[in-house]
Amino acid sequence: MTRRARLIANPSARTLPSRDRLAVAPAWLKLHGWQVDSFVSRDPADATRLAQEAANDGFDVVIAAGGDGMINHVINGIAGSSTALAVIPSGTANVWIREIGAPSHPGDVAAMIEHGRRVRIDLGVAGDRYFLLMASFGVDSIVASEIDHYALAKARFGRGAYVARGLREVLHYRGVAATFTANGQTWEMPLFLALLGNTRSYGGLLSISHRASAIDGMLDLVVYRSGGISRFAVDLARTAVRRHTGWGGARYERVREVTVETTPSVPVQADGEVIGQTPMRFSVVCRCLDVIVPAGALPPSLAPALEDEPVF
Repeated sequence: MTRRARLIANPSARTLPSRDRLAVAPAWLKLHGWQVDSFVSRDPADATRLAQEAANDGFDVVIAAGGDGMINHVINGIAGSSTALAVIPSGTANVWIREIGAPSHPGDVAAMIEHGRRVRIDLGVAGDRYFLLMASFGVDSIVASEIDHYALAKARFGRGAYVARGLREVLHYRGVAATFTANGQTWEMPLFLALLGNTRSYGGLLSISHRASAIDGMLDLVVYRSGGISRFAVDLARTAVRRHTGWGGARYERVREVTVETTPSVPVQADGEVIGQTPMRFSVVCRCLDVIVPAGALPPSLAPALEDEPVF
């Protein structure tokens, strides 16, 4: 049977290749016997619809040309199907591509689709929305909700826009009261930032959920306590060297589901997209998405979790 792929491009992606450069991927696949159609999404909902239609029609692969937010919209269309995800990175941080060590040139991505490895992985769920990388709430989700109002800065400065706005927010953010229920226990703490990682990298800069595996049926919950700029500076330094949990640092839990309430309510972001507010329930769905990754050894985020790996 003829293999089929659908390319869905986000026209507003910050580093989207030119039309001619992007067309290299469909052209390469067609030369190797694939049937390929291509679409430019009108908006996020359109990307999800196009991906879901491809899954319903039995396409082998959907290729998302965009950033991590675009990938999120696509996976919400193909999760639970046999249609696999491939990516031509064109966004601000491109965290997923960094996680799996995938190529960026459209022609190399096409070759990876043909010769790479297909892996079925878990997805997180925040409320009623799937996420591939992570979900979080606290100081970073506030920044994410605000940066959406500064589209020009995001388009011009990319990740720098988040960093600059984030530093400003950190100096003024005092945290919220939060209640977590997971693993048969409930605890309260003053919250600065909480993250649920399905994979390990945060923004392509830090490994906050540094033990996470997208094939272990768990999410890695990391909670930073609020305590002013001095505490944040210490937590940031410890995170940079992966010594941020335990011994007075962040709380680290591996969970199948967790319910969170905060006072006041705060935004929740998933894969860089603001999707709602607390209170919210988070969970994991095991092995519900096929992804195409380079052939060879699996990256750490897609390898089995090491139960005896120390948490410092």
